[in-house]
Amino acid sequence: MPPDALTGCADQRSGIEVNDVQSQLNPTRVNRIVKPQSLGAIQAALQGAQREGRAVSVAGGRHSMGGQQFGTDTLLVDMMGFNQVVRFDRAAGQIEVQAGIQWPQLIEYLEREQAGRPRPWGIRQKQTGVDAVSIGGSLASNIHGRGLRFPPIISDVESFVLVDAAGKAITCSRR
Repeated sequence: MPPDALTGCADQRSGIEVNDVQSQLNPTRVNRIVKPQSLGAIQAALQGAQREGRAVSVAGGRHSMGGQQFGTDTLLVDMMGFNQVVRFDRAAGQIEVQAGIQWPQLIEYLEREQAGRPRPWGIRQKQTGVDAVSIGGSLASNIHGRGLRFPPIISDVESFVLVDAAGKAITCSRR
């Protein structure tokens, strides 16, 4: 389907029921789904929702233990296509990813890009329960792993870009 003129996003569908992929306990009818693949498309979708006076839901892996990934009659921004590694600084051990990348994709990337190299980087811990959830969703819910000695994920994040309700991109960092 070509990009929608209002949002710049492909694959827009109206009045569709969505559900948690793990528990199947949160059937919710959203107004429509957009699948952005760029920051500009995310901004356009949010600006369009604001013009309509419509609330927005954001989902990556479509699983959240609290069921907060969907809202009735919202514009659902499906982040699954916004899933690329942007930059990997092997020397510093820092990686920049798009919010929709899922944990298995990140781990596979790290393994592939560092195959045969001494002292490869990995992840300190992963969230508990499921694997197929997005990094953005993990950050939004400040996940933690099973290691009681380890702090939540935010302690490993240098910065992230937050797109506010008006579509403004704001870099949030420790500085």
